[in-house]
Amino acid sequence: YFIQGLVGLGAGVWADSLAKEGKYSVKNIRRAFQTAGMLGPAACLLLAASPLGGSSTTLAAVFVDVGLALSALTLAGVSVSHLDVAPRHAGLVFATGNLSATLAGIIAVPFSGLLLESTGQSWGAVFGVIALFYVLGAVVWCAWVGDEPVEADTMLLG
Repeated sequence: YFIQGLVGLGAGVWADSLAKEGKYSVKNIRRAFQTAGMLGPAACLLLAASPLGGSSTTLAAVFVDVGLALSALTLAGVSVSHLDVAPRHAGLVFATGNLSATLAGIIAVPFSGLLLESTGQSWGAVFGVIALFYVLGAVVWCAWVGDEPVEADTMLLG
């Protein structure tokens, strides 16, 4: 998590400098960091589950660690996009998204256990499903992300 913290800090500084330069829109900056922060971990999980990762426990652990570090790139994506689309109610929007993610996590643990049982303890299957959700999440998020306040932000809670 130490490396993840450094990557997250660096992502924020880098995203801010890109925004200040004005060469890229905030939406494209958010998309780039979110995509890298989701596809990078997906690739790392697939590598950990591959014959390459399966040949060495240490190498598989390195792939998982690198994936966790790359996931911190999303701190310059989804983690701050609430401020773009709902500046007056960013906390409420963040909390709603966080609740959704927590519920997904609650479901994922028993699902992973069932998947392990049904596949003869195949972590490759578990990592493959997680990688699939990373990819689908990146596609959906990039399609829906905005960088301007939504009209509802002025109407919510006064």
